[in-house]
Amino acid sequence: MKDTDQMEFYIGEWYQQYSNQIFRYILVMVGERQQARDLMQETFINAFKYIKDFRGEASPKTWLYRIARNVTIDYQRKKNPIYYLVDSFSPIKSHQSTPEEFLELGEDIQQLYIALSKLKKDYREVIILRKIKEFSIKETSIILDWKESRVKTMLHRGLLELREQMVKEGYTSETIS
Repeated sequence: MKDTDQMEFYIGEWYQQYSNQIFRYILVMVGERQQARDLMQETFINAFKYIKDFRGEASPKTWLYRIARNVTIDYQRKKNPIYYLVDSFSPIKSHQSTPEEFLELGEDIQQLYIALSKLKKDYREVIILRKIKEFSIKETSIILDWKESRVKTMLHRGLLELREQMVKEGYTSETIS
């Protein structure tokens, strides 16, 4: 992939294919619609800058999610380094969705996102990637830069915490059993 026109074509195609998914992923991570849009744009700018480094060992989608995660982490570190450090060890403060966003979601999904927002960052990330975005264990390990065994362990622990959080919130459904 050395031809500039070809690189622009790939990025354009990938933007069409993945930008909405990546936007929603970042939105769940930062909780601010406009900031998520900005970070999604930055993700694709970085992808364009570093496309020469894309070797095709992972899918373009996996590669883009990894860039999106790194861009989001960099933003969170710069925005509030103390908050980022604390977030690494404890649940995040709830990022409230706009009323329009909540109306679009069903009650089950609302409960899920509220509970997810209260989990520690590692649990939240692995659950979003594995269970919501449906990446494989291998793809998730690439995006998070973790070993596959850590993905499995953190997913298991995260799902237990999520179930516990949803019960604590008063949500009792067979889907979390």
